[in-house]
Amino acid sequence: MTDEPQKETSPDRKLDELEQRLNAIEAKKRKSSEKDHAEAGASAGYQALGELIGGIFVGLGLGWLSDTYLGTKPWGMIVGVLIGLAGSVYLIAKSANKSTSDSDESKKD
Repeated sequence: MTDEPQKETSPDRKLDELEQRLNAIEAKKRKSSEKDHAEAGASAGYQALGELIGGIFVGLGLGWLSDTYLGTKPWGMIVGVLIGLAGSVYLIAKSANKSTSDSDESKKD
């Protein structure tokens, strides 16, 4: 026999300990979920910025080509920038609409 007293653990105490551990795990999961959501928002913002800048530069390039080879100076660049801007705004709106519909579907679950 040992001189150490036996630890008595009642079922209620075990349940309380289990509940505390579960609450700690859920709090940790919520914190990481909020961080993931913030990173997804930043990613979408960078994507929109890239689409906007890319569309403008593509339009500028096509306008420059038009001005150089077709002799439409300066109208090729002006029209190219406007078409590039319109195309990039369309792509940004399309991406935003898709991400909004995806988040609406995840809220329904």
